[in-house]
Amino acid sequence: MSGRASGMAVLVCALAAASGGCGAQSGGPIEPVAELGEGGTQPGQFSYPRAMDSDDGTLFVVDKLAWVQRFDAGSGEVLARWRMPEYKLGKPTGITLAPGPDGREALYVADTHYNRVMIYGVSDPSEPALLASFGSHGDDDGEFRFPTDVAVLAGDDGRPQRIYVSEYGGNDRISVFDASYTFLFSFGSFGSGVDQFDRPQSIAIVNGELVVADACNHRLGRFTLGGDPIAWFDGSDDAEHGPFVYPYGLAALRDGTVLVSEYGSSRVRRLDPAAGKTLAVWGGPGYEPGQLAHPWAVAAIDGTAYVLDSGHNRVLGFRIGGGL
Repeated sequence: MSGRASGMAVLVCALAAASGGCGAQSGGPIEPVAELGEGGTQPGQFSYPRAMDSDDGTLFVVDKLAWVQRFDAGSGEVLARWRMPEYKLGKPTGITLAPGPDGREALYVADTHYNRVMIYGVSDPSEPALLASFGSHGDDDGEFRFPTDVAVLAGDDGRPQRIYVSEYGGNDRISVFDASYTFLFSFGSFGSGVDQFDRPQSIAIVNGELVVADACNHRLGRFTLGGDPIAWFDGSDDAEHGPFVYPYGLAALRDGTVLVSEYGSSRVRRLDPAAGKTLAVWGGPGYEPGQLAHPWAVAAIDGTAYVLDSGHNRVLGFRIGGGL
């Protein structure tokens, strides 16, 4: 199915997951150590948030009203808030903190419905500045249909060397650019083969490889940085935890493992991508404390995982141990 046509399937499977269908299994309710946000339109509030990333002490979140907010993860204080310059056609679905053009911290926004990547300098917590923007609508090299996420490969000098951009909506590929935003190559196409994708929603560089959350194929893939497939993992042979159900969010941890938020089964799992093994699962669907409603994203700071509990308009923080 196409990225656009998958919406009904997401809804059907999400409803089935809530009643135990789609092979979803829960790891038990989350025990929160932090909770940020609530429904609303004011600073510190969200309207269905669906993208998040973290640095050493702050969280960035963007919601469906196109507000980008930066929070102090410890206190929950809003450090910065700004709105994307255009949003009537749709809102971003992916954000990534990585070195910017000058080597300082920057926020890469996959401005999904405007078919571009926007880069904001955020080294000053309260004064984000637009540094660059690249991309346009189309199917040719260097063009996008609905970009979903960005991963940045930094060089030895700490500056961007390559920029990877995933997209869906028919192209369903990953395009690679150099530090001056010149197109280098792309890989992938729409489908379910070993070198194909159906809504690659999130990407991350882990241990010198590119890990891809291939959402509508319900799997995670490992690729070389040149775009060659290495392995896929869908959890179908995991009797304890069950298969993936729409993996949307992806966060790389310091020990080479990853956190994955599953939109369809409303949970977070920790995975060793090299071994293709699930290490732990947290959460499950519901409206009781510690339960989730269709989480879009996940991040980590100093041993605490943060899940973007989109359907509840909040961020939940919970401890998951070392290796972060």
